[in-house]
Amino acid sequence: MFKPVIRHLAYSKPVIRQLSYSKPVFAIPKKTKLPPRPKWLIIEEELDEKFLKGGRGPGGQKINKTNSKVQLTHLPTGIVVTCQLTRSQEQNRKKAREILALRLDDLQNPETSRNAVIQDRKSKLKLSKAKKSNRKYRKLEEEKEEENDTEELDPEAEFDQFVASINKPTPKDSST
Repeated sequence: MFKPVIRHLAYSKPVIRQLSYSKPVFAIPKKTKLPPRPKWLIIEEELDEKFLKGGRGPGGQKINKTNSKVQLTHLPTGIVVTCQLTRSQEQNRKKAREILALRLDDLQNPETSRNAVIQDRKSKLKLSKAKKSNRKYRKLEEEKEEENDTEELDPEAEFDQFVASINKPTPKDSST
């Protein structure tokens, strides 16, 4: 399962051998080590951008009167993205482009896209938490079983121990 790896460290004159074990390939990528957002996939000439009046979301009544909702259509693929996360049209434009870039990345690189890596990370984290929880409850069950094993005594054996302790001669009786 683990393969020993020998590293030679030359910090001082004598050679130090450090023995470590390589971990399995189950490593969970850190949030800081995710692939970059694929902004380079968007070409402005291939986009059709529309500003719509929003119907839902933050902003109250004013959202029904302003064109803050953004709808992007990628002409070569036909992918349509709408975004109305905020009341700001500019922020919605930026977020819609990010969403579209992620979807295009999913089309081009299904296994190595940012979304795929994030989903893989989430599933590994979930699996890791489940394993940790299972270990915890398995340990508790084993402790309960050990407790029950030590408490269970045969009633006849317990009675025999009691009778033996009564029938034992005390030190005073043996001297007379």
